[in-house]
Amino acid sequence: MVEETAIRVQINAAKLAGQGIFGILQAVASMLQARQYGQQSIQSLNRQSQALASVELNDKTLPYVRQQLKEYSVDFAITKDKDTGQLNLWFKGQDVDRIQTAIENCIAARGKERPTSLLQELSERAMQRTKELNQHRPPSAQERGERL
Repeated sequence: MVEETAIRVQINAAKLAGQGIFGILQAVASMLQARQYGQQSIQSLNRQSQALASVELNDKTLPYVRQQLKEYSVDFAITKDKDTGQLNLWFKGQDVDRIQTAIENCIAARGKERPTSLLQELSERAMQRTKELNQHRPPSAQERGERL
C-alpha cells in the first residue's frame, strides 16, 4: 500500500517535471523563431547592446548590398540624412567579416554588368571604419579552460 502510493507520487512528479521541461523548450523555440535578422530599425540595433558602425551608401548599390546582407543574416539598418540625402548603412561591429564578404560578393556579381567602383569604395570605407572602431575596442576576456 505504501509502496504503491510512493510509486504514484514519483510518477506524478515525473509527469510534472516533463511538462515543465516541455514548456521551457516550447518557450525557447518560440523565442528563436521570433528572432529577427536582416534589415531592422536603428533602435532595435541599439537594443542589442553591440557597438555599431556605419558606412555611407549610394542609391545605386543599396539593393545589391541589401540582398547580400540578408543572405548572410547580418543585422543592419539603413538611415537617410534629411539634409544631404546621404544613406548610411549601420551594422554591428562584430559583423565586419560578414559585411566585407557580402560587399565582395556584390563586387564579383556586378563586375560583369558595370563598373564596380562604388562597391569597391564602399568596401574600403567599411574596412577603414571598422579598423578605427576596433582600435578603441577593449580586449576580449580570455577564455577559461582548455579549448577543444
